Amino acid sequence: MVCGSSNARVGRATLVGLVLASGAAQAQHAKSPGATSTPATPIFVDTPCTDLWGTSASMPAGSMRCGTVTVPQNRAKPTDASLLSVVLPVVVYSMPGAHGTPIVFLPGGPAESSIEAAQKVLLETPTGQMLVREHPVIVFDRRGYSPIAGRASPDLGTIVFEPRARRELAVGPLVDSLKRRSRELKAHGIDPANFTTMPAVEDIYDVVRALNVEKVILFGASYGSRESLHFMRRHPGMVELSILDGIAPPQATQILDSTYMANTGREIARRIIGECRADAVCAGQFGDISQALDRLSDTVKSKLRRTAQFAAADNWRTIEVAGASVLSVLGVASSSEEVRAILPRIVTEVADQDTLHDEFALRVFLAAAIDPSLQTASRQIAPLAYYIALCGDRPQGEPKAGNRQLCDALGVPFTGPEAITPVTSDIPTLLISSGYDAQTPAPLADDAAKTLSHARRAHFAMTGHVAFSRPVVMACVALVIDSFMRRPDDAPSTSCIGSVTPAFLPRVDGAVAGKP
Repeated sequence: MVCGSSNARVGRATLVGLVLASGAAQAQHAKSPGATSTPATPIFVDTPCTDLWGTSASMPAGSMRCGTVTVPQNRAKPTDASLLSVVLPVVVYSMPGAHGTPIVFLPGGPAESSIEAAQKVLLETPTGQMLVREHPVIVFDRRGYSPIAGRASPDLGTIVFEPRARRELAVGPLVDSLKRRSRELKAHGIDPANFTTMPAVEDIYDVVRALNVEKVILFGASYGSRESLHFMRRHPGMVELSILDGIAPPQATQILDSTYMANTGREIARRIIGECRADAVCAGQFGDISQALDRLSDTVKSKLRRTAQFAAADNWRTIEVAGASVLSVLGVASSSEEVRAILPRIVTEVADQDTLHDEFALRVFLAAAIDPSLQTASRQIAPLAYYIALCGDRPQGEPKAGNRQLCDALGVPFTGPEAITPVTSDIPTLLISSGYDAQTPAPLADDAAKTLSHARRAHFAMTGHVAFSRPVVMACVALVIDSFMRRPDDAPSTSCIGSVTPAFLPRVDGAVAGKP
């Protein structure tokens, strides 16, 4: 869920394997001399900004300050000496003359690296450049995960999974793997139950205190908006303003569920097809788009049997899927401008031909055959902390398994009522939503606004998940955010939103089409 880095693009697929950082927890335990004793008051320890901390091409030399903050693993028992302390890597970006209220950037995932997301996404956008010129920007890797080995302690590693079979066939072996890994972690002083969202929210507080900062502006993207909202509830006196893009409020326990994403994806696909019909050029190219949509939507006759070579080294084979599932996959993937531009072409090819030729159509069809809420990547990686966070936040369990099997294997219980209670706050908050967002659709922002008395809304109807990172609207998003930050009590200036219009690629006849 997130905001454009590799972890943020983790999609819906079947879990088939577990790969963890080899000996990461043990190695970090050995390398972190302060890891077994947590200071009573959080302390920022300056560290040279070596390659371990990454770089941002858009930031000048000297603008980056690096360090660590050590916090307790078990917040309920902070002095428990049997547990490895958590060492958080922290980076502060500060330009000369940037004396505004510091900004804490919280990306998606959950459990995405804020340092990586800032360097690869935020600071490469107009929004990031606008913010860092006037405000110090604070980023840190969430507890339990860092994309660079040796930067954080402990690092719980990652899970690798591929869409090769339906999830019910993969959950059993994965349960066994997670049970074994949970035992290994606990043997080294690491309890997975200590890496849920609520302890991570308190980490924000400790990092801010360690930097001697009294007030912050929160910038939460995707699942980072959930952590931001929890922080607003627990530490309201520390928050001046809040900017949330792709809102995942605590009460929205349905996000990432297969049925929810499949239904939302179909709605998005139909909306894009409607926009094609309203566009003279697209309608001229795809005069049969309405008939193609009808064929895919027919719940009785929409079973599609197509023959293709679904992988380069694969034999030709025939697969049958429901047309509605194809629409779901396309809608979910349409956060990408490239996918959205070819959606009419893929819909007509899938509906009309007996044999698929377009490479992307092959991927869509295969994803639809496995799970209608899948993204179209063939191999996906997520931090183990991603699943731990979802287990703690959702009473119904981790969404890929569809129940609490994986949560029970890890030994991670549901956190309790606070995890799903709407946040009530009078902190000025900008809620940004996107029309082509199947992960955190606009109605979730509307729901969050009901209990935020000073909420302001900005809706980008023709862009995908996390608007500030989307090229087609990123300049406009920066203007909207700047307007809100300068006058948080007024409705932000949103006139630029109306200038965004959809664009579609033409039909490709005859030869095999390439990638989108």
